[in-house]
Formats: sequence, C-alpha cells, structure tokens
Amino acid sequence: MSKFISPIILLSALGMNVPTWAEHAVLETILVTATRDDQQLADVAASVGVLDQETIEALNPRHASELMNRVPGVNIVQLGSGGEGVAAAIRQPISYNPVYLYLENGVPTRSAGFFNHNALYEVNTALANGVEIIKGPGSALYGSDAMGAVINSLVGQPAKEDRSSLTLETGEFDHYRSQLRASQVQSKDSYTVNLSAAKNGSWRNNNDSERQEFVLGWFRQLDSAWQVNTVLSASAVAMATGGSALGLADYYTRPEKAGNTIGYRDVSALRLSSAFEFSGDDHSLSITPFIRSNALAYVATWTLNTGRVQPAPAWCPSCSPALDSQDAHINEDGHDSVGVLLKYRQDLSEHSFVISGVDIDRSRGEQTQFYIQRTDNDPGQYWLSYQKAGRLYDYTVDYLSVSPYIHIESQLTERLRGSAGLRYDAIAYDYHDNIASAPQDPAHLRPLDQTLDFEHLSPKLGLVYDFSGSLNGYTSYRHAFRIPSASQLFRAGDTADSTALAPVNADSIEFGLRGNLDAASRFDLAVYYMRKQDEILSIADPQTGTRRNANAGETSHRGIELGLERDLSDRLDIGLSYTRSEHRYEEWIDRSGNYSGNTMPDAPASFLNARLNYRPHVLNGGYIEFEWLRQGEHWLDEKNDKDGIADDRDKYDGHSLLNIHAEYQFNTQLSFYTRIFNVTDRRYAETTSKYGPAFTPGSPRLATIGFSVAL
Repeated sequence: MSKFISPIILLSALGMNVPTWAEHAVLETILVTATRDDQQLADVAASVGVLDQETIEALNPRHASELMNRVPGVNIVQLGSGGEGVAAAIRQPISYNPVYLYLENGVPTRSAGFFNHNALYEVNTALANGVEIIKGPGSALYGSDAMGAVINSLVGQPAKEDRSSLTLETGEFDHYRSQLRASQVQSKDSYTVNLSAAKNGSWRNNNDSERQEFVLGWFRQLDSAWQVNTVLSASAVAMATGGSALGLADYYTRPEKAGNTIGYRDVSALRLSSAFEFSGDDHSLSITPFIRSNALAYVATWTLNTGRVQPAPAWCPSCSPALDSQDAHINEDGHDSVGVLLKYRQDLSEHSFVISGVDIDRSRGEQTQFYIQRTDNDPGQYWLSYQKAGRLYDYTVDYLSVSPYIHIESQLTERLRGSAGLRYDAIAYDYHDNIASAPQDPAHLRPLDQTLDFEHLSPKLGLVYDFSGSLNGYTSYRHAFRIPSASQLFRAGDTADSTALAPVNADSIEFGLRGNLDAASRFDLAVYYMRKQDEILSIADPQTGTRRNANAGETSHRGIELGLERDLSDRLDIGLSYTRSEHRYEEWIDRSGNYSGNTMPDAPASFLNARLNYRPHVLNGGYIEFEWLRQGEHWLDEKNDKDGIADDRDKYDGHSLLNIHAEYQFNTQLSFYTRIFNVTDRRYAETTSKYGPAFTPGSPRLATIGFSVAL
C-alpha cells in the first residue's frame, strides 16, 4: 500500500500541520442518502460526497462528469467524443456493468433488472438542488446494483424563496442551450419549474445530439404534522452515435472521422413521485408512491464489422450466404413501473434511533432486437445504410421486488457511535418469449418461458469516533450484490443455461478520517478494500468446447481517496480530489485465457482534479477558476502485455487537461459566464478498446459563453 500513502504526505506538503481544531464546517453537512433520513455527515460510517445547489448553479454542467468528478473517488466518463453517453469508475474500473445505483429523490431511476450504464443522461443534473454520492456498497439500504456507488440527485425540492431566471448559452460547433428556473413560495404551498433544451452539433462527424428535460415540483404543508412533495421529471435525448472508437491511425490523424455513420440512440424517461411525510415528537413516517417509464432504441454500433457477404455458416449449410456482422442489431427496449417506498423512524433516545421500511417495485419490461444487414456498396468498413432482417430476440419480463430493511444507530460512548443495517431482497422475473419458432442460430439462443426467483441478505456495520468537534474517523463493513440483469438472463447469446446465473457478491471494508484541519481547511480521506465473488464471465466447457456465461470470476479492488479544500484568502481558494486505486483479477479464466493475478483493463491507476478559484474585485462578485484534470495509465486488455514491450497497443498512458471557468456579474440581475474546455487542445482518449486496439477521441478545445438574467 506504499504507493497509496502520497496523499497523506500531501497534507504536510501544503503546510497543514494539525492545529487547534475549528468547531464548524464539513462534519455539520446535512445529507439524506446515507440513512434515507436527514443526518449529519459526522454520524455516517461511509465516504459520502455532497454537491450543493450553489455549486451546481455556479458550474451549470453540460454533462454529469463536469460536476461529479470534483468528488474524490468519483470518475464519471463522458462517452461519444463529448456526447451524452455516461459510464462510471467509482471503486471499479470504467464499467458498463450494473454496479451502480442511480436515484432521484431516493427513488431508483430504473428497476434493478433493467440497468443501463447511461442512466445518468436521464437525470436533469444541471437543474438539480443537490447531488449525494455514497462511495462503495449501499445494498443494506438500497438493494441490488448498489455496489460501486449510490448516486442520488435531488430535484424539485421545496422552494425556499421566490425566484426566476433565464439562461442562454452558445458555443462552438453549433452548441445551444436554454434553461428556465422558477420557484414561488406561498403560505402552505411552494412550486418549482425547471426547463432545459439543448442542441449540440458536435466537433465530430455524425455525432450531433438534442436534449430536452423538465422538472416540476409541488410542496404542500397539509397540517402541522403532514406534508407532501410531488415531483414530475422527464427527459428526452436524441443523438447520432458516430463518436465511437477509432483505430490508432485515425485516432492520431483524423479524430473527427465518424467511427460509424448509421448509429443513433433515442432515449425517453418520465418519473412521478409523491413523498408523504409525517413528523411526530419521537417518530416519523414516510410514504412515497412512484411511477416511471423508460424507453430506449439504438443501433449497437460496437457489433458492426464490414458487413460483407461470407459463406453459409457451418451449422446451417443450407442457409443463404451471410454477412460477417452476425450480431449487428438494433435494440428497442423499455420498462414501466409502479412502486412505493415505506419508511418509519423511531427515536430510542436523544442520540439513538431505528429506521425500518420496505421497498416495493413492480415493473414490466420489453425488449426486441432486430438483426440488420448492410445495404450500401461503399468499399469502406463503415456502414452507410442498412435494412432490418428479422428478430433475434423479442420478449416480455414482469419484475417484482419486495425488500424490507432495518437500520439502527446508537451512541455507544460519549465519542463512539455505532450503526448496523440489514436488508432482505426477494426478487422475481416472469419471462415470456414472443417468438414462436425455436432458435436456429446457436449464437442467439433463447430460454423457454419461465419464472426465476432471487433472495438475498445484505448486512452492514459501522463505527464513528469523534476525536474532536471537527475531526472524526470511521470504519465500516458493507456487503453488496447485484442480480443478473434481464438481458444477461434472457438474451442468452451462445449460453445454453443463461437462466442459471446467480447474483454477484461483494464485501468491503473501509477506514476514513475527515474534518477541518483549521478554520480555513477541510479534508476527507478514505481507504477501502473490496472483493467481488461470483463475477459473471464467459467460459469454455472443457468437454464440449461450447461457450457459456457462468458465475466463475473473482476480483479485488483497493484504493485511497483524498478530498482537500483550503481558503488561501478571502478571495482565493484551492481544491483537490485525488484517487489512487488498483483493480485485479484474483480468479479469471474465460473463453480467451487465464488472467488470474492480472490488472483489470480500463482501470486507470489514478485520478486527480485540482482547482484554483479566484474572485477578484474586478469581476464584481464573479470568479475565474482553473481546473486541472489528470487521469493515470491503464492496460487495454486482460493480458496486460501482449508482446513483452509496453506500448500504445498494450497500455494507455493517461492524459492531463486544463479547463477554465469564469463569470462576471454586471449586477444582481445579470451575469455573463464562459467555459473553455481542454485549453491546451490536448489529444486524449475518453475510452479505449482492446479490439484493434481502438481509442475514442475526447473533445478538442471547446469554448462556450452564456448569460443568466433574473426575471
């Protein structure tokens, strides 16, 4: 662990020897996600990042990564060469698997069985009232998928004052965005309206996008004990997906070239919830019914090869000649849900309480996958036109989860606080195949109609020790799991027994220290170790040679996360978020080889976000901020080293980027801002692929300007 110690040395390097402790600031931060109830950060035995409304409005992010990557340990990856796509690397490699849980006001934005790694593009981050990120497992309170992190976006929260504003923004490559924020407060009611529309022409070919979203909130005080907050949120995203990976030659010489020319992705999401809350002298009750609807259609661009005619496959000699992209497809899926979150809190004493509840989610999901064939005559490898050529999959899944939980906290001594939690998840899939004929293609098998049941217990334990009023430490053990998703179970591919998959399990231990170094300095330090068992991987049967997915992998994840802020003067401050991690295969023998003991690919060794914020008089209440981002190196594939020579076919060396944010306030009603991304115009890769290898180029230097006016 010696290479993880450098952040601790950094505290001393900045001249921050432990002084007389201040009695305010970071430990008094109030959050709701950690226990599903209002609580101070000082009492939470976990590393939690909190981004408030003031920070969100100052940054006004175009993408979730611009906001959330300020939290230590968090790396939200923007996909599609500056597009709308999202992946995450939080205590995991950059992952497209269901290891993160995304919430809106505590309600999952998707059912656990229908995870999508892009789910954050369905949430209105720029117009949120706040964001809270629990790093590491959260399954004891939130269930499946809460493995790498739980991200809760707070939107449509009760308004505190009358206000309204209009923001207009434009930028290079036909970028336009308009936003309306409005709120009104009455004696018993308050209302919020947030609207946003954006268009991005993109610097890269066939990569434009449009986005519309709104959030409507209505809070009402029913009587002295009861209140209700109703939130309706919706989003629609339409984008071309030409921003995919390129070979090395194109990446270095023609990064603006489209990786494909037919790709698209259409997204729509709608969520409605009403949180009814009762507050008594020593107890409280919360009842939150919700409905949601998610729809998604896209061309799976990663399955497109040249699409040229090949001889009939060996398994079907009587078949017509086929194309070489045997898995090229369009996917259309979605799910509709109704559910309720029930929570009851009972205070046991002044500093002890118990929270119990049950989450119920009933969803119906549908998925249709169409095989597509290339129809253009262009000699190049990229598709220009296509036609549908029959269904690969068409099924319906009814999903039901009933999940009771309990969480208890107690002040064990004057300085020591303990917590424990346990959740039981009972989950059922009811699957029906809508294609009458039996599958003919062994690469696209389909299971028979059936019902599957999963049960799981998730415990957690934590201790928090107060060294002083502004410094405390914590330790915790947390267990997490994720059920196999509907697509893993029922879109079988060449796995004959795909429905035999079991949940993936993880166990994590964590130690942390946080607080104020002095009146001008705040820090948060966390060290963690997590081990995942029963990972789902593709393996070969030694007797028959057939391939199947199975619970046969084991991985380990360890790291250190440091967040640091220091006020250098009344007008100058610095911030730093640093992460150092290591992600390894402990046991991993799949269809391509034995990689046990190797470092996992797409797992950057470090992340750094450093900020210098200056608020000179000349900006009339505005600011200028310099933001430096550094991503460390990572391997491109599981082998780590193909030929004994580490080069750009084995490893990505990482990159450094400089961004500038600035704002000038003309008066209290009108302000001007500008953002310059990648100031030095650095060539870098958003993501990498082992096939080729290939690199998805990140955005070159981009500038935007905007005005915000109070109405």
